[in-house]
Amino acid sequence: MPLSLLITVLLTGICVLISFFYGLFTRNYSTVDRLWSVLPGVYVLVWLPGFISSPRFIIAGIIVIAWSIRLTRNFALKGGFKVEHGRFSVEDYRWEVMREKIPERFTFELFNFFFISLFQLSLIFAFSLPLYLAGSSEKPLGAGDFILFAVHILFLILETAADEQQFAYYSKREEIKNDSSSADVGAGTDTEDAALTRRVNLGFNTFGLWKFSRHPNYVGEMGGWIVVSLYPVLAGLNWFPAGLASVILVALFIGSTILAEGITGGKYPAYSSWKKATPPWIPFTLPFRMKARKDFWNIHMN
Repeated sequence: MPLSLLITVLLTGICVLISFFYGLFTRNYSTVDRLWSVLPGVYVLVWLPGFISSPRFIIAGIIVIAWSIRLTRNFALKGGFKVEHGRFSVEDYRWEVMREKIPERFTFELFNFFFISLFQLSLIFAFSLPLYLAGSSEKPLGAGDFILFAVHILFLILETAADEQQFAYYSKREEIKNDSSSADVGAGTDTEDAALTRRVNLGFNTFGLWKFSRHPNYVGEMGGWIVVSLYPVLAGLNWFPAGLASVILVALFIGSTILAEGITGGKYPAYSSWKKATPPWIPFTLPFRMKARKDFWNIHMN
């Protein structure tokens, strides 16, 4: 096994152990969330010296590093790297929900090791691996490669825009929540500000890209890694088995969508209607949801 590849395999193994033991001793299981955006960029940098003459690896690697920097910043803005009393103080809400679903400590620590740590960190390595394979090919770039680069960048822009719109929505929601007059305005007048307040107070984002997809950020992330899985194909290599990681990633996002929407639906009554009105990911079915969308706006905005 080439040294650079061996280094990243060992690094992944070390991260699995760190994730498991940190969760075991602190009961904060978000180490994998902190590493999710960091590791692919690190892999690219470790592999880079061996592929410095590969334009396919260089261009794709730059896009992945841009993704890593952007998503790491996004997680930092959410407080994901905040440290208090010598330890990380923020944990993804999913793990709190899963602790309630798996209350027995020993069973949860098995879940911590096999799913949270081993499976997810191995998956990060696996969906990054096609970059290494693409870099190992000497096949010259073709038109297909440049199309993939462009699509990869578009997915990065989509995910960035969706996350920024989500931040803007949370900021506006917090602003309205802290405004002592907002409840009166939203309830008693028909001004534009009142309509905006009612819409924000639904509790979930219905603005921008989020108006057409319940999770446009997921679309950007999944799409980007599906593109990565295709780079080796255009480099003359087989898609399977390395590309299989992108399929597993999509399955993971299906599970994350179900879990997240179960939590959101429990908090905000209108969300069940929004699920009928808006597709979860790609808005292909919007033309078939027009009645549900009209009903949603009539009920919740009038």
